[in-house]
Amino acid sequence: METTTSIAEKKKWRNPFKQMMDNPVILKELRGRMRGRQSFVLLTIYLGLIAVFIVLVYNLLGLTSSITWDPSARQGAGKAIFGTVVLLELLLLSFIAPGLTAGAITSERERQTFEILRTTLLSARSLVLGKLSSALSFLFLLIISALPIQSLAFLLGGVGLGEMVASSLMLIVTAVFFCTLGIFFSSFMKRTLTATVASYAVILLSFLILVMIFFLIAYVESISYNTFGSRGLENILTLLLWFLISTNPLMAAVMSEVILVDQQSLFFTNRALFGSSGLSPLPSPWLLYVGFYLFLTLVLMLLSIYYVKRPDR
Repeated sequence: METTTSIAEKKKWRNPFKQMMDNPVILKELRGRMRGRQSFVLLTIYLGLIAVFIVLVYNLLGLTSSITWDPSARQGAGKAIFGTVVLLELLLLSFIAPGLTAGAITSERERQTFEILRTTLLSARSLVLGKLSSALSFLFLLIISALPIQSLAFLLGGVGLGEMVASSLMLIVTAVFFCTLGIFFSSFMKRTLTATVASYAVILLSFLILVMIFFLIAYVESISYNTFGSRGLENILTLLLWFLISTNPLMAAVMSEVILVDQQSLFFTNRALFGSSGLSPLPSPWLLYVGFYLFLTLVLMLLSIYYVKRPDR
């Protein structure tokens, strides 16, 4: 006969949602965030900005082409609206997510309640996952609330289910990673301000440095191949460039859409890149983006749990 402990463990395994909601940190954070006015104001501003840009894009497209009568123009407008919504969501989530978690642990230290939490039966993993889950639940609300605006593209055409799935995965992974980035800095820093500044500094550097490296490697690649004719060096630089493109959310989204439009391929590209003819097929950037940032998320989460568990010096 099965023991009472094994039966209880099986029940928890069968109902992971209930097990997650039993975490007191999640309940406390969700109640505090959703009962306040700040969340609803942020949601309104978030949807308002996206709606304003969509109206501007639609009006500009209406001035340059006949969306009403031309089917190809309608499909182009649908792709433009869909792409605008996804890019705006990527930008907004990149700057909203760290602000929700950068003070998750440091605020407990500043209120001098962190040591009290450590004396309870709550483990470091439950504390980190509780703080992270409460922030992600609000970000998922932002992503889901923008779906009706994205669905406007289906009325015009030009957007398929594959694009919707790929963009949704990128948005979810972006939200999870930047939330984890904020809680990582919050786990070992003493002040909320320094953790917030460090989180946004990493995000800005990821956008700026990768853009600079993109043009630098493209330039060096063209010089090396045209001057020396080294196929091996060209292939290495092409792989490095493709990886850098795939680690930037905006570049990955744009290049994935270009590949899908030009080659009708959601997963691979067979076209030679930057003069390279020996490196096909290459995976679509959104695949590399999702895999790479899921790995980084796992690493940052484990480090956050370690720093929370570690005694303060």
